[in-house]
Amino acid sequence: MEISAAQVKELREKTGIGMMICKQALQESKGDMKLAIETLRKQGQLTAARRAGKAAKEGTVSIVADASATILYEVNSETDFVARNDDFISFVDNLGKLLLAKKPATIEEARGCVMPESGVTVEARMTELIGKIGENMSFRRYRLIAMNPASERIATYVHGKGKIGVAVKLSIDPPSALAHEAIGLLGKDLAMQVAAANPIAPDRQSIPADVIAKEKEIYFTQVQSSGKPEKIWEKIVDGKLVKFYQEAVLIEQPFIRDQNTSVTDRIKCAEKEVNAKVKVVSFVRLELGTEE
Repeated sequence: MEISAAQVKELREKTGIGMMICKQALQESKGDMKLAIETLRKQGQLTAARRAGKAAKEGTVSIVADASATILYEVNSETDFVARNDDFISFVDNLGKLLLAKKPATIEEARGCVMPESGVTVEARMTELIGKIGENMSFRRYRLIAMNPASERIATYVHGKGKIGVAVKLSIDPPSALAHEAIGLLGKDLAMQVAAANPIAPDRQSIPADVIAKEKEIYFTQVQSSGKPEKIWEKIVDGKLVKFYQEAVLIEQPFIRDQNTSVTDRIKCAEKEVNAKVKVVSFVRLELGTEE
């Protein structure tokens, strides 16, 4: 049947897909707009399958928050060019609003949430965009950090236009100091510290026992072949472990703004200013495109 230019234009406006593809879909559906959109979605699924082998390492790490929680999430594309595409940016923004409203427990649940503006799941909407944009996309990581607003505060930092996202949760005692400006500045400094220095835990107690055991094993292997007397091996290993803590533990790292002081010193300075005890409860750091 004959498909009018007006029909093609309407379908293009609804989907954002090229004119020729829209015309073909309308011809196949005999002018049925709803069926044509369904056809294009199916074509998007085929596109997604063809793009599935393409690495999606660009994109953005984003952060959204409300009074009770902070969410970090990563959406990937194959190229930085697509990461700057209006459709990609709109999807990321709408996804953030959805995640904050629903607060799903896992990324699997998050992918199954229905996006109000399109009426389809997050996963289905990505499939549509893959078909439209022609690049693989991935909603790859999702972290939900719950917070007790009566005693805790979360500081966030996004580096390099979404290259790294960090959230640091602090507990404050007494809670009357929660809203103090000095706590806000401390949180910002700690979030930037995590972004720059990439610690693995807030304190020694938070490092898994198997990680410490593996470090000790490596150090003993090194010292056994060092030619040093066996009676000082234990001391050397202990020294290496201290250095490991200084690199891996947030509160023991040299403070990035003043290498002559530690992060603990920075925290104590803030504690003195607000007359309260501050503890780093946890942190999350997502770096775009990296493996866990």
